[in-house]
Amino acid sequence: MQLADVMIGAAIEAANNLVGLRSGGPDPEAVMSLYADHQFIHMIPSIDFEEQRRFRQGTQAAEVIEYFSANFYAPRKG
Repeated sequence: MQLADVMIGAAIEAANNLVGLRSGGPDPEAVMSLYADHQFIHMIPSIDFEEQRRFRQGTQAAEVIEYFSANFYAPRKG
């Protein structure tokens, strides 16, 4: 396990505590204070597969995005 895995796990748990999905665990404010504001954008998921495909072109992550976009995502109708 890497330090980044532990930190993102703590951030997810803290966010769940902040919105009331869980209770207990580390103090959410203390965990969030470990991150700078500009770092949070990297934790926000994007479902714009075309943008992600272009950004990650030529990487193993691009292959995963291709798989997800082909098997789990359908454009909204309407």
